Amino acid sequence: MTRDDGSVIAVEVVGEPDAVPVLLCHGLADSRLSARSFSAVAAELGLRVIAPDRPGTGGTDLRRLRRVPDWTRDAALVLDRLRVGSAAVVGVSGGGPFAAACAAAIPGRVTSLTLIAPLGAPQWPTDGMAPGERMSLSLARQVPGFGGWFLGRLAALARANPALFLRIATSEMPGSDRRAIGQPGLRDAFVANYTEAFRQGSQGVAQDLRVLTRPWGFRLDAISVPASIHHGDADNTVPLQHARRYAAAIPGARLRVHPGHGHFSIIAAAREILAPLAGAAGPG
Repeated sequence: MTRDDGSVIAVEVVGEPDAVPVLLCHGLADSRLSARSFSAVAAELGLRVIAPDRPGTGGTDLRRLRRVPDWTRDAALVLDRLRVGSAAVVGVSGGGPFAAACAAAIPGRVTSLTLIAPLGAPQWPTDGMAPGERMSLSLARQVPGFGGWFLGRLAALARANPALFLRIATSEMPGSDRRAIGQPGLRDAFVANYTEAFRQGSQGVAQDLRVLTRPWGFRLDAISVPASIHHGDADNTVPLQHARRYAAAIPGARLRVHPGHGHFSIIAAAREILAPLAGAAGPG
């Protein structure tokens, strides 16, 4: 798709054109290709999952974002181009704040908000995060450009030596996540999504880091659409306390804790997480 200035937004769509629309906000150092992980569930439930790459990530041309809600312009444009009036919005991990921003800033286009293992606000505590994740987030707050560059070096390693990349990337993960990523289908998707995020370099991921680790520019208590938060109690990439804080801040939000699941294994619960969307909204 093209913006008004001719620049490109890359979008992955899975599901049937007349199915219930779901706008998927992918995670940090992730890409639109993550929609493919939901394709079987989307077909089963009658959902149409729409996943744009954020600016500078994957196939989307870079556009300057000052704050998280600035991305909602791209989100609204994607819905316009697909002739979708409104959609359920789902945010995964670092995509959680972008999804929440859509619910706060363009509520007329959002029927519901679903957050899966969402990364919290920069001032929230990081207790429960793996040491490497905590250090990376702290570094990103100071020098997001370097943080993006460093993650980009890991993407280069993933292209050259996927097995070594996976050993490094999963070294601090709980057993549930290591087992999930060890499955052939998810392992290949994990590497493909990560490397795709850096297709144009590290500027897009660095920008995500910058806006995620600065004041977001919207209030969670401004969200008025039905909201649910799902988090695994074994997650040490984003701690469970972040989900609890989202649930406390968003009026009427419901929190579901998934016992034994980590940050990545929770995708195994995708049918349970997305099933309410099939009955709660009509096609846009």
